[in-house]
Amino acid sequence: MNRKQRRTIEKVARRRGATKKEAKTYTGILNNADAIRNGGVGETTPPKEFNEGDKVTLNIERVKSRKNYDRMADAYKEFVSESEGAVFTVHIERENMISFVENPRWLFWSGDLDKVTDEN
Repeated sequence: MNRKQRRTIEKVARRRGATKKEAKTYTGILNNADAIRNGGVGETTPPKEFNEGDKVTLNIERVKSRKNYDRMADAYKEFVSESEGAVFTVHIERENMISFVENPRWLFWSGDLDKVTDEN
């Protein structure tokens, strides 16, 4: 949806009694629905539950598939690329945001990690 379309929809919503904030929220919802329908928005990854000290691996494919991955810091992208097959220890920074004990520099979304099962 382009700017002219958004403004037109907001004007109509305002004429029908919506507040300015409600009209903007409504056009935001419509715009997001258009993006999803057209494939412009990636699928969200559901969060996963981890406990402090769990062993995990980084799901590199999922991290690299993010639409903003190309704009990330080069050092971050290098870390992700070098992490293939590496096992890390979870340190919970805040809800669903996890750093690794071995390298606490980066934060990861819990949905981008896979728990390592101990099958020895």
